[in-house]
Amino acid sequence: MCKISEWVVCAALVVLAGGALAEGAVRKPWVMVDFEDDQAVRLSASQTQSVRVPSQGGHALQITTEAQAQWPSVIIQPRQGVWDLSGYDAVEMDVRNPGDIPVRVLLGLNNANSDGVHNCNVESVTVSEHGEGVVVVPFGMWHGSSGHPLDLKKVVSVNVLLDKPGRAHCFVVDSIRAVTRERLDLATIQKDPFFQQLKPVLGRGVNLGNALEAPREGEWGVTLKESYFEKIRGAGFDSVRIPVRWSAHAEMMPPYRIDPEFFKRVDWAVRMALDRKLRVVLNMHHYNELFEQPEANRERFMALWKQIAWHYAGQPPELMFELLNEPNGNLLADKWNRLLADTLAVVRTSNPTREVVIGPAGWNGIGELKHLKLPEADRHLTVTVHYYNPFHFTHQGANWVGAESTQWLGTKWMGTKAEQQAVEKDLDLAIDWAVKHRRPIYLGEFGAYSKADLESRARWTRFVAESALARKMSFAYWEFCAGFGVYDPVPERWIQPLKEALLPLGR
Repeated sequence: MCKISEWVVCAALVVLAGGALAEGAVRKPWVMVDFEDDQAVRLSASQTQSVRVPSQGGHALQITTEAQAQWPSVIIQPRQGVWDLSGYDAVEMDVRNPGDIPVRVLLGLNNANSDGVHNCNVESVTVSEHGEGVVVVPFGMWHGSSGHPLDLKKVVSVNVLLDKPGRAHCFVVDSIRAVTRERLDLATIQKDPFFQQLKPVLGRGVNLGNALEAPREGEWGVTLKESYFEKIRGAGFDSVRIPVRWSAHAEMMPPYRIDPEFFKRVDWAVRMALDRKLRVVLNMHHYNELFEQPEANRERFMALWKQIAWHYAGQPPELMFELLNEPNGNLLADKWNRLLADTLAVVRTSNPTREVVIGPAGWNGIGELKHLKLPEADRHLTVTVHYYNPFHFTHQGANWVGAESTQWLGTKWMGTKAEQQAVEKDLDLAIDWAVKHRRPIYLGEFGAYSKADLESRARWTRFVAESALARKMSFAYWEFCAGFGVYDPVPERWIQPLKEALLPLGR
């Protein structure tokens, strides 16, 4: 939401005068708002109270929201009427949370005719209790979805808000600034010795989704069959990713024993793949209780992995472990970094050299790589990211996203130069991080839901797949035979345009 109907004028804030630099000049961050000069901006609020407070030798804005507020907000407008942000790439804002629970803070940039979705850019950051964070709003983005143009010369306001927080919050914001990002050159990245020796060992893969990660196999319409593994290998795929909801098949109290019958079912799936020379990524999927209560489920998570690791210790190296699919919710980056390090130590007692796949918090988003901290000495690690941009295209009509997904129906992906560049820019960020940190990257999920037209799905899928491989990223398409599927289990045949997008003819 970028547009607030009720405005209540509040007290004092601020912005520095200035604007875009001359064309071609090196751009340093431009502080638009620093909360020092109370005459530089106009401040409007809805369901909030705000006050300037001392902060690190200067001032910041403390915002307190009402308990029942749906979208409590503070809108900041420049006294000169507009900000000219041309020549910059994004806006950043520092956030501090003195409270005892995490808070998700949104920052919006608005043109005069913004309606909450169009003509505005919005992103968010979740800040842990007593923690600090930075919300970054890249131009052209709206909650992770690209293709949202903004007139950079006519930004009339920034909007600090919460989205249905469900309780009162008090947080502090400071230093709203326009920034430029490092211009990534794929040709330069490809010259790096680490990139040149990279081998995408998992190659072209597919997820066996909606089966073993359902609460019970079959509840989501997919029950694995031996013929599926035959078809996957016969088509030319190199690997499979097997999502597994271990948490639904284990005791809730110590020692958290995993059901032996469920272990046998997973064993069968692993054997079906390995027997057909498919590499396997075996993960822990949908551990929702861990996302909601990280500390309460910490010991159980580690105990599950201790059992899994010992159980498969004798398997060949073609079997890889993935610690956790899409850490999110209250499992923020700092908590996840600590948990992954401790859990990896548990795995290493029985599997000292097995390749382990780990992704960042924040749903394995590429933009979250900067917060991922891995044990530096462990070089048997592959880093995974997931990719579903533009989200309004890939998730149109997906009812689990929310009722608004129906409004996206009919969104196409035509493969225009701008659309392709948006994908390339995202994947360049991932491979740049990989090269700098000397870690291989695995695109563990990407896909477009079946409510999108098939031609657009095939175009997008082919472009993402080939762009990933050009950056030496292995991939696993989401998924085999359900809502995103590349295979139709009813007539038992491949959806040919998607199959050819992932496995070009003549390969």
